[in-house]
Amino acid sequence: MSNTAPSDNVVLRQAIEQIQSCLPAHWSTSLALKTNDAADARLTIRTPAGASAALAIGARRQLDPRLVGEVAGALRSAAADAFVVIAPFLGARTRERLTDEGVGYVDLAGNMRLVLDRPTVLIAARGGEKNPWAEPRNTRSLHAAKASRLVRALCDGEPPFGVRQLAGTVGTDPGYVSRLLDLFHREELCERAPRGPVTLVHRARLIRRWALDYRFREAHRFVSFAHAHGVPGALAALRDAGVPYALTARAGAAALLEVALPGTVTAYVDNPERVAATIGAVPVDAGGNLVLIDAFDPFALEGGFEAGGLRYAARAQIIADLLDSPPPGPAQAASLMSGP
Repeated sequence: MSNTAPSDNVVLRQAIEQIQSCLPAHWSTSLALKTNDAADARLTIRTPAGASAALAIGARRQLDPRLVGEVAGALRSAAADAFVVIAPFLGARTRERLTDEGVGYVDLAGNMRLVLDRPTVLIAARGGEKNPWAEPRNTRSLHAAKASRLVRALCDGEPPFGVRQLAGTVGTDPGYVSRLLDLFHREELCERAPRGPVTLVHRARLIRRWALDYRFREAHRFVSFAHAHGVPGALAALRDAGVPYALTARAGAAALLEVALPGTVTAYVDNPERVAATIGAVPVDAGGNLVLIDAFDPFALEGGFEAGGLRYAARAQIIADLLDSPPPGPAQAASLMSGP
């Protein structure tokens, strides 16, 4: 797929087609492209019974969450029964803010929301969470190790955070940190004084945004093993081996949520094969009870906590890993983000 976003005309045509496809076949629509107000187009929906509604449509190439209030206010000045923003892609936080403002949305990734009183319409569709037209490695991507380290520093510490302080913690230049903090501020992932420190971190939003790019199941090398004494034996062996490790994902959730351990536990280590030999675990293709992870960067092993004599990854790391784990991982992540 090309990384070039579709033209405004293509976005408008496909957005209208998405709306039409969700309406009853016997309803009719008409589109006016020229308006005398803030709307870029106006779509009128009519039913055979004579009910009709006019949608004021505002088109954007992209829309950061912090600009939603301004865009929604301008669009609501148009004469219409409902208001809809269309774009090639709208991020989760932007869609949430549009909903709060009472403004519908349609993007070409399949995300759509439209509410009408008369005629009665409620359309809610969830599509892709990744921008299909984003560059694979740009300043908006949080996949790289230094971006991941910055997210972890913000989630693990307590504000205020200065740019140079964060740059030192992450091990990169202040300019890179400042650019990412500007992105986080625009996307309402943190609050930052103009050219000043970060004063508040919206941890749950930031972790969710990070998890989309970081992609736990793709970022690292996973090796499966079986320990003859099951999960308890594997954990006891890890504890006694004297090697660096950090339990994560569902094993981490078990500690944080105080629930039963899963049938397979997962841990970050330095050199899975060597650690497995040390603790007496054997490699398996399937049916193992221990997964050892060779992390793409040491940040995954850093900043964790201890509980019950075992070492765990940091809370933010566990949550991000759960978000890209099979069920019930995402539900456990949601529980952890809604808790204290």
